[in-house]
Amino acid sequence: MKVCIILAALCIAAVQSGIVDHTRCGGTGMMREMRIQDCEGAIAVMTPGKPYACEGDIITSRPAAALRFKVTAIYLGFPVIIIDTVLEGSSVQPGEAVTLRYTIVPNDILSGNTLPVNSEISNDETALIEVCATVQVRVE
Repeated sequence: MKVCIILAALCIAAVQSGIVDHTRCGGTGMMREMRIQDCEGAIAVMTPGKPYACEGDIITSRPAAALRFKVTAIYLGFPVIIIDTVLEGSSVQPGEAVTLRYTIVPNDILSGNTLPVNSEISNDETALIEVCATVQVRVE
């Protein structure tokens, strides 16, 4: 059974989402693909103030009654939490494919910087990290 978790406030039907390169930063599951609106390749180039629809396809490795989703940017050596929430209705079984959908809006304070942005999905009860993937983002 495929589970679809939607975090975006607005659902945009026709979004030009490109595949963005990601690197694994931990977890027992797998990030299959990361897509970001109007971006593709090794670095996601973003404009401050513009919302970007993001999608990540993951495969879980263990059962979980609920998943926690966290997006963190590393800016000037410090973690900046962008999203930290428990995903409602996110019960999963091992090997289950899940697509996470969310929207981020870069802040103009980040202009001129390229920074790593980590997406982490964990079991909310045990804190076991299922998937962690890093994408490089340049804010123009």
